[in-house]
Amino acid sequence: MGTFLSFLFFTGLVGLITYLRTHNDNLQSTKGYFLAGNSLNGWVIAGSLMLTNLSAANFTGMTANVYAGNLSPIAWTVTVIPPLIYFCAVLLPTFLRGGFTTIPEFLENRFNKSTRRLVAVLFLFSYIVSGMPVALYGGSIAINLLFDLSGGLGLSNESAIWILVWSLGIIGSIYALFGGLKGVAISDTLNGVGLLIGGAMVFFIGIYKVGENNLWEGFQKILTKNTEILDAVGDVTDGIPFSVLFTGMLIHNLFFWSTNQFIIQRTLGARSLKEGQKGVMIAAFFKILNICYIAFPGVIAYHLYGPSNFENNDFVYPTLIRDIMPTVFVGFFAAVIFGAVLSTFNSVLNSSVTIFALDVYKPIFGKDLTDREVIKRSKRFGILMALATMMIAPFIMYFPEGIFTFMVKVDSLFGAPIFMVMLLGYFSKKVSPLIANVCLACFLIVYGSLMFFIQPEMHYLHYMAILFVCFTGLALLLGKLFPIVKPELDTSGIDGVDMTPWKHFKLVSIVATVAMFLTYIVLSPIGLVDSTREKTIELGYILAGIIIAFVLFGLPLILRRSSKS
Repeated sequence: MGTFLSFLFFTGLVGLITYLRTHNDNLQSTKGYFLAGNSLNGWVIAGSLMLTNLSAANFTGMTANVYAGNLSPIAWTVTVIPPLIYFCAVLLPTFLRGGFTTIPEFLENRFNKSTRRLVAVLFLFSYIVSGMPVALYGGSIAINLLFDLSGGLGLSNESAIWILVWSLGIIGSIYALFGGLKGVAISDTLNGVGLLIGGAMVFFIGIYKVGENNLWEGFQKILTKNTEILDAVGDVTDGIPFSVLFTGMLIHNLFFWSTNQFIIQRTLGARSLKEGQKGVMIAAFFKILNICYIAFPGVIAYHLYGPSNFENNDFVYPTLIRDIMPTVFVGFFAAVIFGAVLSTFNSVLNSSVTIFALDVYKPIFGKDLTDREVIKRSKRFGILMALATMMIAPFIMYFPEGIFTFMVKVDSLFGAPIFMVMLLGYFSKKVSPLIANVCLACFLIVYGSLMFFIQPEMHYLHYMAILFVCFTGLALLLGKLFPIVKPELDTSGIDGVDMTPWKHFKLVSIVATVAMFLTYIVLSPIGLVDSTREKTIELGYILAGIIIAFVLFGLPLILRRSSKS
């Protein structure tokens, strides 16, 4: 009973505060509903970014992967630092200065309406297939195990998952469709506070239990016994080989943190460039702290339960919470998980409605409609998307590689081609809309065929990077042979947003980068790991990745600045 009451208390508190902060806001204009009227400050942006990214798939999925292997999956959270710095320094000023509401809108400015609609449809499809279903399914697993709903109600696990998916989906839809971006961002921030408290409790109580009710003994045991699980430098046989950090993972993280609509929409709603940069860099430090919240529970579970103790490793995290947390705090943490699920689900749904309204419906059918009417009709589409998502989510339980791998594979399938077109739009003035559209479609088809049908021996992030380079190079070559010169970006859309950069941005960027390197040094054979296993590190891929990163990102920036000077 105490578990359920603490769950209701924290969940109700978040809902009440969110209502009190937003019920007087203007949600009848597109700027007010979709961009919070450009009113978000740095801390709200940071909290919303953190919770939007931290779906239940991250908790259950990454913990499961660490438990089954080692800490190499932390690459998904630690290596986002360079992409976040790149976004703050290069892309965010352009997006804010241009007054853009969506990424497809930016692409129309660079190419044409066909590119805008094509990318908008790809965003919507990826969110229906991956973004929202993964959030609902991961949360359903966690809440089912924390409250033992299947056992208490006499249901099978499959039936409990179906019921929870629909319950979470309905509640999340109410948040997203009736609160607008500001309601989503504020509820995210409040749940973020709960996540920090709850995650810290799991970390310290877990280590306390490893040490048999002695915190110091627990730390000593984790740092001195079975330290091979602490290794973040993955071998070719691990789920995340170290070499992919320099190839496909770099591209995936650049897409996710600089182009993915449901992530960057928070920064597009910033009250100023300073607040946008501050929010993103605060989130960067939280991403490193995520190791304690979503990765180290896998290490703790390994020490408490031993290896290979679960039929489905996605059950590791909620089982750990249920076993080690005091009863009253199980409800509190269930509320945090519940908030994380809603955060991801309603953020993606809000962004989906934004893309549909501004990139599909209004340009084609709603040119003469008021903002109020466009928002009203877009909410109906949001309801249809939510229903489709709730139908798809339970079937993820049949994906053999686990929830986290399902999520990142689908994200990379759509994300890499979209990021390629965004990059071409930003740096090239000669690539025509037809060339961009054809290369995007071909990239998607070839990559999907390799991932799901042909399945080469190499890691999927490696051949994703190879395809990215090939199709980007092809587009640039065709653009040179058949050029269509585009003018400079239209920045007439700016609407009173202060473009003064954050004065501490460079210093904070350096500190964050150093923290990233130190993390890998500590969690490696150079630091805490004592392993006799011989590793195979693919140095060729690492060197190629460094060269590719310079050619694709460094060289265009150098040429762009030299041409302006």
